[in-house]
Amino acid sequence: MVALFGSSQKNFMRLEQRSSLRSALFDVPRRSSLGWIGIHQHAPSLLRQLTTFVTPEEIGRRMKQLCSRPYYLQLSILMCSFFGARQQLILDHGLKPGDPLPGEDDAGIEDALFLVDFWRRVARTYRNDGCLLPAENGYTQAVLPQTTVEELAHRVESCTPEHHRSVRRLAATLDLYSFILHGEQRDGTFGHGPYPQPDGTIIVIHEYNDLCNQFLPWARTATRNLYPNLAIVRRLKAEVQTRFDLFGSILYTPADVDGFIVAESLLTRTDDGTLQQVAWEEIPEIQYRAAEAQNELYVKAAGWTPRYKAEYGIYLFANHFYPFFQIAGLDPSWGETIRRSFEAALSPLVEPMLQKAEIPSIWSFMAATEGDFFWPVTRRQAPSPTMLTH
Repeated sequence: MVALFGSSQKNFMRLEQRSSLRSALFDVPRRSSLGWIGIHQHAPSLLRQLTTFVTPEEIGRRMKQLCSRPYYLQLSILMCSFFGARQQLILDHGLKPGDPLPGEDDAGIEDALFLVDFWRRVARTYRNDGCLLPAENGYTQAVLPQTTVEELAHRVESCTPEHHRSVRRLAATLDLYSFILHGEQRDGTFGHGPYPQPDGTIIVIHEYNDLCNQFLPWARTATRNLYPNLAIVRRLKAEVQTRFDLFGSILYTPADVDGFIVAESLLTRTDDGTLQQVAWEEIPEIQYRAAEAQNELYVKAAGWTPRYKAEYGIYLFANHFYPFFQIAGLDPSWGETIRRSFEAALSPLVEPMLQKAEIPSIWSFMAATEGDFFWPVTRRQAPSPTMLTH
């Protein structure tokens, strides 16, 4: 399963050239490497505590709703972070594939087994096809129950060209807001489907699910978004082909689907799970607020110190992890527990990482390796009885 996931991540990163991503505002490689270490060190023990309250299958079942958080990205973050940090340790020790990792005792191996099992059980329940990855079933990403799909099919409505243009402008604004809020990480946006319809059309959904964040230290802008989540629901002609990836993105063929939209609506999910139609007339106010808040976030980030441009990864990845506890209905104090755990483990690592001119070696490895992204978890062989007697 680790090799299967690594293969999908490799295809994704090569397709989008993610290993070469650089930013003027954010230290993307170092912040990600920091976050990966936080997941590697703390996710197994915290998830074990989580599963004393709720099973992985129940978490996957609760995620099967419009605008869920966590969503598919958070599942992928668990795997890529844990095994990305572990692969970095392997590279640091100069090991070969299959070599045991020094310091990885039986407890460490059990951590890896537990995390993969958690991911497997949540993903199989969350997805409608019982698979783990979009690539296993034609790069599809269907997660909603049929009853929800049927409700959405009745809610999408024909819209005027003017309404469609306003939705398109809103989507561009929300994409940028989410991108800046999450430090140039593709979080808070999720495309899923396709959901085939009896008339041959398909429904595809674009979600924005982290619009009123209170967890990230820089998220408290003076201008607040009108809704905590929004979903653009589109019915598309059968000629449109879709490709979904393991981080929640979507590619269309043809790339511009404007001429293939049959119907379109904007919805939000309330705290009690009810789907609520958002009126076309609200779009200008929604867009204005998102644009104002995005500008505030940009000004904040432009003033960050070189240290914080990497250090913010501590909170970025804690923000990925905390939603598993939120969807389980646990006390909000768990958010502070996660934050403190990540801070304690990662803050001492920031300065040594910044002192090195080179970015962590995992990034060049991922950019160039022809082999597996993540090497096997291998138990040390115990001495044989013959060796012990001699």
